[in-house]
Order: sequence, then C-alpha cells, then structure tokens
Amino acid sequence: MTNPPPSALTGELLASLAAIVGADHLRTDDESRTFFSTDVFRQADVLTAAVVTPGSVAELQDVMRLCARHQTPTVVRGGGASYTNAYLPIRPGTLTLDMGRLTGIEINAEDMYVTVEPGVTWAQLYEALAPHGLRTPMWGPFSGLVATVGGGMSHQAVNYGSGLYGVSAESLLGMDVILASGEMLSTGSGGGTHSLPFFRYYGPDLAGLFVGDAGTLGVKARITLRLMQKPEGFAGSSFGFPDGESCLRALMEIARLGVVAQNFGLDPRQQKTALTQMASANPFDAARSVFFSARNPLDGALQVAKMGLAGRNFLRKAVYSAHFGTEGLTNAEARLKLASVRAIAARHGAEVANSIPVYFNANPFMQLTPILGPNGERWKPTHGILPFSAVLKHHADFEALLVEYRDRMREHRVQLTRMLMTFSTNAFIYEPTFLWEDEQSIYHRRVYPAALLPKVPAHAANPAGLALVHELKERIQELCTRNGASHLQIGKDYPWLETRKPETGALARQLKTLLDPGGLLNPGGLGF
Repeated sequence: MTNPPPSALTGELLASLAAIVGADHLRTDDESRTFFSTDVFRQADVLTAAVVTPGSVAELQDVMRLCARHQTPTVVRGGGASYTNAYLPIRPGTLTLDMGRLTGIEINAEDMYVTVEPGVTWAQLYEALAPHGLRTPMWGPFSGLVATVGGGMSHQAVNYGSGLYGVSAESLLGMDVILASGEMLSTGSGGGTHSLPFFRYYGPDLAGLFVGDAGTLGVKARITLRLMQKPEGFAGSSFGFPDGESCLRALMEIARLGVVAQNFGLDPRQQKTALTQMASANPFDAARSVFFSARNPLDGALQVAKMGLAGRNFLRKAVYSAHFGTEGLTNAEARLKLASVRAIAARHGAEVANSIPVYFNANPFMQLTPILGPNGERWKPTHGILPFSAVLKHHADFEALLVEYRDRMREHRVQLTRMLMTFSTNAFIYEPTFLWEDEQSIYHRRVYPAALLPKVPAHAANPAGLALVHELKERIQELCTRNGASHLQIGKDYPWLETRKPETGALARQLKTLLDPGGLLNPGGLGF
C-alpha cells in the first residue's frame, strides 16, 4: 500500500493543532513563517506552512501522531543557530516544530545523569548543574546561549570539554525518540522494562541511529547525558605562530597528549572577530566574570590584573594564534597539564598573554554577534574534520585556492577566515568562514542583539558576492571530499548520502524507509 501525498495544512489540521498546543502557540502569519524558514545563511525557497510550539513531550507526541494521520511533513527547529539548511523546509505544506517551550531538566545526582527536553540550551543545562557541583563532559558550543541539547544530538556539537571528551554524542546515555508514526522509542538501558536511563551500551547501540541524523529518522523528545564532578581547576595559555603550518603542527602534537579540555586556533582575520567579541563586552562585567570564575579571590585578582596589563592589543599583529584550556580537580593539576602544552607550543611559536582563553572560560557562551562580521559582513562557516595525516595537505590545498580566487574575492568583497580546533586525540576541524558584504536577512534583524544592531554597518545586496560564496563553498567541499573529511551539522548542506559506499548507502535508505516510510521527517536532510 502506498502512502498518500502530503496534504496542505487544512483548516481541520490547524484546528486540531491549536487544540493540542493552544492557539497562542500556533503561528501562521507571514513574518513567523518567513523567520522560521530562514537560517544564518539562507531563506528557504518554500516557506513553512505553520509553526507549532508544544509545551510538553505529551503534546509533541500528539502533534506527531496528528501529522502521521495527515501525512504532513515536519522539520524541527531548536535554537535556530544552523547555517546548513538543517530546519529549512523544501516541501509545500511542511509544519515546523519549534522546541522553544520544551525546557524540562531532571537531575539525578546519585546515579550521575541528567535528562533534558530538547529545547534546553547548553547554557541553561550548565547553569542548572553548577549548584550541584556537576557538569556534562562535553558542556556546549560557543553558541550555547541559543544552541540546544536536542540540536546538539541531531547535528553534533563540539567545543567546551571536547578536547578530552569528544563530540556531544560521546556524553550521551540515551534518548526518547518519537518516530514518524508518533510512537515513542527509548534507547540504551532506558529502553528496558524496569530500567533507569543510566547506561547507553546494553545490546545494539540504538541511540547511535538517531545521533547526527539531522532529524530525519526521529524527533528527540528527551535526552539523557552523563554527569561528572565539575572541575574547579583551570589554566589557560595562548601562543602566536609565524605561519599556519606551525600552528597546525602545534595543535596536533598537543592533541595527542590528551590533556587539553578545549582549544582553538585562529588565522589573522579570525583573531579580529575574537578580539571584537571581547571588546564588545563591558570591561567591568568582563573583569567581574573572570574574577568570580577563579578558584579564590587572590587568583581572581591576578587574572584580572593580567587581562588589564595585556589589554586587547596583544594579538593584533600576530599571524596565527592558538589558545588552550586545561582543567583539573585543582588549579595545580590544571597548571601541571598546561606545562606539557607549553613545552610543545613553545617549539613552534611564542607565548603571549592568555586573555582570550581566560575570558572565554569565564564567559563561555557568547551572544550570536558572530552572525555578522566585525564590519557588518554576512557570515557563513563551513568545515571539514580531518585525520591528522591529511591536515597539512588540506591546508596547502586551501592556501592554493585562496591564491586562485584572490582577485575575484577582492572585487566582490568576499573574505575567508579560519578557525582551527582538535577534539579528542585524533580529529582536526579545519573551519573556513565566509565574510562578505551583503544585505541583512530577517534572521539577523531578529537574532542579533537588539542593542548592538544599530551600531553594525549595513550593506546593500551583493548578488555577485553571494554567487562567489556559493562557488567557493563548492570548491572547498571538493577539497574536503578529496582529502577524506567528515562533517558535523550535516543538515542539507554536506553530501552525506551521496558520498557513502554503496552498501552503507543502501542500509541507510532501508533504515529511513523502515522508520519514516512516508519520508515526512525533515525531507532533504542527509540527502534523503
């Protein structure tokens, strides 16, 4: 029996949705539909038909059952910080599931796990756990003020804690997932009849099917993460390097030690963005954050004094830089780990003031100011995750690409910056980021901090620049594919399904058909 084609959102369906979530939580106005159909990079060609915001997991499941009956396509939006078309609709009649009200947090300190609803942000989770002296191992990306735990499982996330504990999924114990039919599936030990969700690996790792799936196989309803005692000790250091290759070599050698909690390297233009983020903060508030994040008042005073003496000019003339944070039960343990980092980094570069890692340790979750560049440019990252053996070749290939496009980029006011990062002891993220002069979208107007937006330079539409960004993005993807790169945050942007080996692709399609026979969950995601 074949499934009927997806219907438009009929009056009957809209009335049923309103009855489930309340009329105030169902939006069909043009502005809402446009905003929820726009991410950091682009606006969808097809607007979502409506936006529904469930207030409980039970309501979410009822909505999914209703969509199954009406064969209505759905996309899931968490914090909305995507730049890979992750939640943009491609089919008419698509319903957007806004997770903004699903923010429940249940802490089990005895069994060392926490269960959250998918709309909980990484910042909310971090702050809820802090009074208990607890933390998740990987504890959020830079965008954690808006990025959600649900999004971090559907699309993967890295940054804080990733040097030691890997990607977001490596902190996962299990999930409750709502399938396209509306049925609820529990994974890990939580899938047992009388079991708590404290352990992931009981039989086949069913949770793994839904990690990084871009919401194409199921809708996350509850996520359970492992807890650990929050380390009290922290130490940070920064180094400048004469060229990109020296910076890359230092990052890889240090990663192999397995002692760095978080790290990132910046090329000269990307440093400007980091320094701008620091400069946009109120100096008193920044100093206060650093002081109160320290282990004791004396250490806090010393850190604030160092930041004051260093000012914000210490890296303005550096070529590349890298910034490292270590942690431990005590500051002494963190400093001992940092000593081994310094010994390696000093062979490749020179140590500079550690204002950047100290600042970001105290203020880990930034407002979404990077969605516009330092001079109001549009912003679009892309990346590849590489084995260490391919990093230097990939860097050389990228440098050659910059030379090839230098004149056209200058003509059309397009720039490329880079952020560099390692996670665990064996993976390297090479992240070029586009900055180009172009007009702002509804996303920028509604998401960029309102108090700061009037101070940001505005630009006219630049279709030639945007076309060049698309062209360069494809060329960078060719380099990534050729050099064996993987990707996080796949969405509809990275070529996952089309680059799988035949047997792997066939199995993936069979799973999609089994779990979502009507193809209703995020059509286009992962290449389905």
